[in-house]
Amino acid sequence: MSEFDLPAQAAAVRSALAVHGIRRALAMLNDRTQYRYTAIYKLSGDSLKAEHVFDRASEYRTWLKAVPLEKSFCQHVIEQGEFATSHVSKDRSLVSYRPYVGLVESYYGRLLTRDSGTPYGTFIHFDLEPRTIDEEEVAFLQQVTPMFLDYLE
Repeated sequence: MSEFDLPAQAAAVRSALAVHGIRRALAMLNDRTQYRYTAIYKLSGDSLKAEHVFDRASEYRTWLKAVPLEKSFCQHVIEQGEFATSHVSKDRSLVSYRPYVGLVESYYGRLLTRDSGTPYGTFIHFDLEPRTIDEEEVAFLQQVTPMFLDYLE
């Protein structure tokens, strides 16, 4: 992750979206972190569906395709606008998420909201291993994640 010329890096994400599409832009953002997965999940009733996923290991698993909202970390993103946990199995506040222990160990998510204020879903980084995200990267994501909305149905 580079701290140099953030406006140029944001422009690079915008260009990747316009020229190469969402997957390439997700790959760019994933490369800035240690997380294995970077994804966009769409809110659909009482569940979230994976619309776009980048898997650093290129082994995308079907268990990631849809999750019930009430069992997802994304529910906190939708309520709070942003949510992060670096070590699910050691986070006592996430006791009710034990089914995800061993599947998702770290998570960072941001709410994606339409201009009308309606939530589209979430932009997330997550991994099977403990991970953290730097505050500088969070600030960068606050700038660039809204760009994705122009390319989502």
